[in-house]
Amino acid sequence: MKIILCILLLFVATSVVVRAGVPDGWSTNYPATLSVAESAHHPILVYFTASWCGPCKLMSQITLTDPTILQTISGMEHVAVDIDQHPDIATKHRIKAVPTFVMLSTADDEVERTTGFQAAADFLQWLTNSFVNAKQVAVQQALAQKTLAEVDKLLDSQATNAVHLAAVKLFDLCGEHDAMIVKAATERLKIIADRDPAALLDGLNDSRLAVRIQFANTLHSKIGNAFDFDPWSDAATREKKILGLCNTFTK
Repeated sequence: MKIILCILLLFVATSVVVRAGVPDGWSTNYPATLSVAESAHHPILVYFTASWCGPCKLMSQITLTDPTILQTISGMEHVAVDIDQHPDIATKHRIKAVPTFVMLSTADDEVERTTGFQAAADFLQWLTNSFVNAKQVAVQQALAQKTLAEVDKLLDSQATNAVHLAAVKLFDLCGEHDAMIVKAATERLKIIADRDPAALLDGLNDSRLAVRIQFANTLHSKIGNAFDFDPWSDAATREKKILGLCNTFTK
C-alpha cells in the first residue's frame, strides 16, 4: 500500500512540474487560438514558457491566478506555448528567454512584449497598456484592408482617373508604421507604376518622408538610374524635379 501511495504521489508531483508553466484555463493550441482571434477581432496574448522554468511556475501560480489579471485576460484570446514542444513558434517570435509574453494584434503582428517574472500589479499595467495598443493596431489594420480593397477595385476599373485615385489612396498607407500594411501598399504602387508612372508623381511631394521614399523607390525600380530624385531634398527642389518628371512623362 505504501508503495502504491508513493507512486501516486510521484505521478502527481511530476504532473505538477510538467504543467507548472501552463496556467489553468489557457489554450495550448496556437493555430486554433489565432483563428478564433481573427474571427472575433480580438488581440492575442501569447505566453512562452517551459516546464523547467522556475519564474514561469511563479507566474502561473502567483501572478496569473490574481483575480484582476484573470478578469483582464478574459477579454482577449490567450495561449501558452511551451518552447521545447513548439520550437518553430518560439523561433518565429524570436524568443530568447522565458517567461516571455507577447501581445499580438488580430493579424498575428507583434505589438508589445515583456520578459521575466512580474508581480501582479506590474504585469497588470503592461497587460492593460498592451491590450489597448493591440486594439488600436487592429483598428488601423482593418481600415487599411478596407482602403486596399478600394484600391484594388479602382485598379480593376476602366475609369479615366481610376489609377490616379488609387495612388492617392495609398499615400496614408505608405506612411504607416505597420510593415505589413506598407508592403501591401507598395505592391499596389508597382502595379500603378507599370500602368501610369505619372500617377505616382504627387506622392513625391508628400509632407511625410516615408511616403516620398516609397513612391521614389517604386519609380526608381520602374525607370532605373534615369530617375533622378532625392526624397530628402527640400520642398522647392522636389517641386522643380517633379515638374521636370512631368514633362518627361508627357512627351
